[in-house]
Amino acid sequence: MQMGFFSKEECNLCGAKVGFLSRKTLVNKSGYICKECEKKCSFLINVSQFTPEGIKEHISYMEKQNKIYKEAYEVLDKKKKERHIHSFRGLIFADDIAMFEVVDPKGDKKVYKELFRYDQIENYKTYNVASIDSQNGKKYSEVGVIVNIKSSVQDVFGSNNRVYAKAPDVHPYVNELKIPTGKDVNDLGSTNGIIDKLDKLFNRYEDRSLLGNIKSSFTGTEKEKRQREHMKNVIGTAGSMLKAKITKNEGDIEKAQEKKQDLKEATMNLAFDNRPKYSQIANDVEKRILGE
Repeated sequence: MQMGFFSKEECNLCGAKVGFLSRKTLVNKSGYICKECEKKCSFLINVSQFTPEGIKEHISYMEKQNKIYKEAYEVLDKKKKERHIHSFRGLIFADDIAMFEVVDPKGDKKVYKELFRYDQIENYKTYNVASIDSQNGKKYSEVGVIVNIKSSVQDVFGSNNRVYAKAPDVHPYVNELKIPTGKDVNDLGSTNGIIDKLDKLFNRYEDRSLLGNIKSSFTGTEKEKRQREHMKNVIGTAGSMLKAKITKNEGDIEKAQEKKQDLKEATMNLAFDNRPKYSQIANDVEKRILGE
């Protein structure tokens, strides 16, 4: 392989001969990727960390992601999408398919679109960057939300994120999303929209407003209400099973079995923050679109 600043090298994907300014070097100088082929890659990855074979696999992954985006996400009514966008960056949630889109100007330049699954979210938190410009009078130069993604890749920057075995709910390329929600601000208020949405998705939401605190003092916290509702379902299911045992009626037996299955699913979702439900929804979507 000829090396040189002024030489033209062959892109390992399309075979085009490109100069230094129109290509990037792959890991360990194992090959090159041209700018046009790089447009097929996710804006969230660094192509220089990939081998030629690895980048081909990634583009294949992105082609599948784009198909899901076009056929399952893009066709949804706008009312079915919950947008949290700040200065052209943010997240758009689609509960019907249990997936979300990361919005960023960098992504607009890419050929393929991609989605993340709800069940790929491992955790999330707010972040802030203290302002070093005392003259602007603002406490933070930037605030936002970090979403940790279950991933099968190790962060080269030394993150302590756990590395997972490959699975549908494990992302093969990304382990963290950093979503800025405000610049030159005095508080974290701009992060509330995304954090509240994520809390609601994973059964962590509590209304911490004055009215919410007053209401919960009478009706209990959201967590307590979920636990009461679950206990109510447990009692109801036990009653149906007892009735079926006594009557031996086929209809009662079928109804009892349905309630038993519903209770099993509800128990799993309560124990694992709704992830089993989101996995089922996302798996069904991918199977319908990709046939896998």
